Amino acid sequence: MSDDSPPHRLLAHARYRVDPIVGGLRNRLAKSPLAERVAWHVGEAVHMRAPQNSTRPTPADVDGLYDGETVPTYPVTAERAPRRFVPAGDVNPVLTAADVTDFGRTDCVADPFLFITSDGEWHMFFEIYTQNRDPSAVIGHARSADGYEWTYDRVVLETDEHLSYPYVFRWAGEYYMVPDRWAKEAGPAGVTLYRAASFPHEWEPVAELIDPATPIHDFSPFRWDDRWWALIGDGTDLYAYYSDDLEAADWTPHAENPVVADRPTAARPGGRPLVFDDHVLAFYQDCANRYGERIHAYEITTLTPDRYEDRQRADSPVVDPPGGLGWNSGAMHQVDPWFDGEGWHCAVDGNLGLGYQLMGEHHWAIGIYRG
Repeated sequence: MSDDSPPHRLLAHARYRVDPIVGGLRNRLAKSPLAERVAWHVGEAVHMRAPQNSTRPTPADVDGLYDGETVPTYPVTAERAPRRFVPAGDVNPVLTAADVTDFGRTDCVADPFLFITSDGEWHMFFEIYTQNRDPSAVIGHARSADGYEWTYDRVVLETDEHLSYPYVFRWAGEYYMVPDRWAKEAGPAGVTLYRAASFPHEWEPVAELIDPATPIHDFSPFRWDDRWWALIGDGTDLYAYYSDDLEAADWTPHAENPVVADRPTAARPGGRPLVFDDHVLAFYQDCANRYGERIHAYEITTLTPDRYEDRQRADSPVVDPPGGLGWNSGAMHQVDPWFDGEGWHCAVDGNLGLGYQLMGEHHWAIGIYRG
C-alpha cells in the first residue's frame, strides 16, 4: 500500500513562510537551550492568561444521550449541522501545559478529542508535548462533569514514538483510539488502531490500518454507506482509505488517491468528521501560510471507492484565530463537535500569534467553543 502515498518530502508539518531575519534568530535560539526556554516563557507570559470564569453557558443534560454501542452515532442525531464556532463564555483556556503533572517540563497540549460516557461524564484525550524529550509527545486524559471545567488526570498512552491526534470513539460496545504516530528521523509511521483494555486508562494495539511510504497524518475514521472510511493528509494532499472491517489490517486506498491534490488550505484533517444522511461534514487545517492556522469546513458529497467530491461550505472558516494577544490569537487547528441536545459543544485548540516566530510554536492550549 505504499505506491499510492505522496512522493515528496519527509515532513511532519507543511512548510510555511518565515521571514529570513526572524528565521535566523530562531535558529540561533534553538542552539541555546537557555535562550529557547527564555523565549518560551516570554510567550507564555505575554499570551497565556487565566480564564475569568465569570460567564459560562448553562451545562446541557447529556445523561443517556450517548449510551449506544456506537458513539458518536452515524449519522448524527442533530437536526442541523453546526455553523461557525464561538468561545463558550470566558472559560478558556480550559487546559494548558501548566495542568500536566506527569510528563516533565511540558511545553503544550493540543489535538483535543471529546467523549461522553453513558452516565453523562465528559472525557477529553489530547496530545501532551515536551520538547527535547524522547518520546516528545504522549496522550493525556482529563475529566469534566459539565464539559466546561476540566481536571487533568494522567498520561494514558505512551510508546517510543511521538503521539498526537487521539481520535476516540466507541463501536460495537468497544472503545477505540487512533492516535497519530510520528517517527521523526526514523521515517513515516503507520496508523495503529488501539482498543481499550480498561477505559479510559489502558489501551492495547489491535491492528495496523495503513503503512504509508511517506508521512501523512491525522487519520480520521467514520462510517459511510455501510463501510469504514478514513481521511488523512500531509497539509498539501488529501488521501482516503476504506475497509469493511474496522480491525482489518491494510485498509484499501481510494482509487484516485490523492483524492485532493495541491490544496494547502484544506488537505490535512482537523477534527472528527460529522456524518449526516446526505453528506459528510469534514474539517481541514489551513496550512497555506502557517501550520494549522484555521479550520475550514467541507461537505463531502460523493464518496465511493473510485469517486470523491467535496465543496467548501459558504461559512468557512468555521474556526479562526481572533488575532491580538491570547492563547489562540495566531492559530487554531482542531475542532471536535458533539451535539448535546441543545447545540454543539466543541473542544478546540489554539496557539499564540504576535511574536510566535521568536517565542516558538510550542504554545498550544485547549479551549471549549459552542457551535
